[in-house]
Amino acid sequence: MNAALTLDSFLAEAMNFAPESRLELAERLVASVPEDAEIEAAQIEEVSRRMEDVRSGEMKLIPGDEALRQVREAVLGRA
Repeated sequence: MNAALTLDSFLAEAMNFAPESRLELAERLVASVPEDAEIEAAQIEEVSRRMEDVRSGEMKLIPGDEALRQVREAVLGRA
């Protein structure tokens, strides 16, 4: 990386990319970080637990648009 290019200036420039390019950049950055076996095992365990909760009926799934609406309401403080 160019010494004159700081992380903040890189991010500012990247925000001008098309959404598809930003998504690809994000995917490449995530893929470039070495995986930690302990973290990966914990993630797999959590996903397995949640899948079992759904199968058993303990947890109910909701459509994505409804989930986003609920998150927006929680973040914006609307009930």
